[in-house]
Amino acid sequence: MKRQLLTLFSALALSVSANAADPIRVAVDAPYPPFEYKAPDGSLTGFEIELGNAVCQEITKQDCDWVIQAWDGIIPGLLARKYDMIFSSMSINEKRKQKVLFSEPYYQTPSAFFAEKGNGFNPTDSKGKRIGVQRATVQDTYLTEMHKEAEIVRYTTADDMVIDLKGERLDALFVDAPVGESMLKDDKGYEQVGDMVNKPVSIFGEGIAAAFNKRNKDLEKKVSAALKKLKNDGTYDRIMKKYFSYSIKI
Repeated sequence: MKRQLLTLFSALALSVSANAADPIRVAVDAPYPPFEYKAPDGSLTGFEIELGNAVCQEITKQDCDWVIQAWDGIIPGLLARKYDMIFSSMSINEKRKQKVLFSEPYYQTPSAFFAEKGNGFNPTDSKGKRIGVQRATVQDTYLTEMHKEAEIVRYTTADDMVIDLKGERLDALFVDAPVGESMLKDDKGYEQVGDMVNKPVSIFGEGIAAAFNKRNKDLEKKVSAALKKLKNDGTYDRIMKKYFSYSIKI
C-alpha cells in the first residue's frame, strides 16, 4: 500500500513539474513613465508593465519576472541570455533586426521636443543648442543624423534629462511624446515645441515590439499570439485608457 501511495505521489509530482511553466524573465528600462516606472511602494507599474504581465499571464498563468536594465545594455543583456524578452518601448528598425527577433508591434507613438516656455528654442534652427536625449534610442539616432549642428547631450535615464532641463543646463530634450508629457505634466513652465516626429521610418521604425534572442522563435510566437488575443478581447484597450487619452494601438 505504501509503495502504491509513493508511486502515486511521484507520478503527481512529475505531472505538476512537467506542466508548471517558469516565469518569463522580461527586461525593462525604468523609470520611463508612463510606460514603466516605480509606484510609491516601490513596485513596477505603467502601461508596458501591466500589458506585459497580461501577456505573461496568458502564456504561463503568472506575472512576468521583471529585470530592470539600463537601455544602452538592454540588447547585449538579451543576447547574453540574462532575460528572455525585452518589453520596453523598443522600436523595430533594420539595424536592430540584424541582432534580435521582434514580435508583432503593439503600439506606436511619435517623438517630440520639449523646452521651457519662452526660451526661444526652435527645432528648425537648433545650431549650438544643447538638446538632451537618452543614449542609444531612436531619438538619439534622429538627432545625430538630422541635427548635426546641435550639441547633443546623451543620458542613461530620462529622469536625468529632465533634471538638467529644469536646471537650465539644456535648451530642450527629445523623447517619446507621452514620456515628455508625463514627466513634465506637473510643471506648467514647460511645453512641447514644434511638430511631433515619426519619420523617417528608417530611423523610427515600424512600431514598438517585444524583442527576443533570434533562437527563441517559440516564445515570440506565443507572445505575438497573446498580444493579438489581448487586443481582441478588450484587455489592451482597458490598460491603454488608464495611461493615455488617445489611442496608441497599432
